[in-house]
Amino acid sequence: MKIPKLYILIGIAFINLVSLFVLFSYDVMLMAIGLIITAITGGFVIGGHILTPLLTKMLKVTYNKGEYIIPPGQEVIIRRSGNKYLACKYLLLNIQEREEISKMEEHSITYVQDIENALGTITVPTKINILISNKEVGGFRDETQSKVYELSLKIKREMEKGEPDVIKIDKWQKEKERQENLLKRLAGGVKPINTICYVSTLGRGITIDEAIDKANAQTREIKAVLSNSMNSEIIDLIGEDMELCFNLDFFPPYDNDDLKEMVG
Repeated sequence: MKIPKLYILIGIAFINLVSLFVLFSYDVMLMAIGLIITAITGGFVIGGHILTPLLTKMLKVTYNKGEYIIPPGQEVIIRRSGNKYLACKYLLLNIQEREEISKMEEHSITYVQDIENALGTITVPTKINILISNKEVGGFRDETQSKVYELSLKIKREMEKGEPDVIKIDKWQKEKERQENLLKRLAGGVKPINTICYVSTLGRGITIDEAIDKANAQTREIKAVLSNSMNSEIIDLIGEDMELCFNLDFFPPYDNDDLKEMVG
């Protein structure tokens, strides 16, 4: 049974508090050291997926994952192929939903056209992976209704002020309209889904550094094209996030609960 991350955090926090209390009973200096250790521990628990790659880069740590090599910085995955090296790099693609598209048919057609335009422009081999799973309709509807209610309260409170911030009101109003549009689509029978879209590209070179350089160059082109053609945010994946995408290439989740555990 997998222990929820929240319980792990609570357990670690409790152990650290007890340890700090004991250390304070002996010496203030020991407590100061304990505070530093606690801060480092908390940092790795909360942001280990970012701190670990930085640490491996600083210490020049390389480790193997079967026949694959993960170099310092954990930005690519390397594999030797004959007398050359292959460097695989992963990117997260966040497709922004367009507010002006209200019908699902138009929404889908627009995305397909965007993808076609992007693929026709990219000059390097690119693999786009889309992982889709259903959301629980009742929970998603309740969550959306709560957001509409919270936004309505924010707008009302801001408007009651002597000098309301019109920029905030406009922002909240647009978000409220978007959430209300989601509720209408749910009422019309549209099923909500979770979508994870990530992109990978492969660089090849005689040395590891050459393979990494080519992968990075191809990544820059892909990011430029996709961000413009699809109005999307592109994020470089490193560390655990990169390894997760690598694992998903071979072993996709078998149900929605497994997907939540993998990405949660």
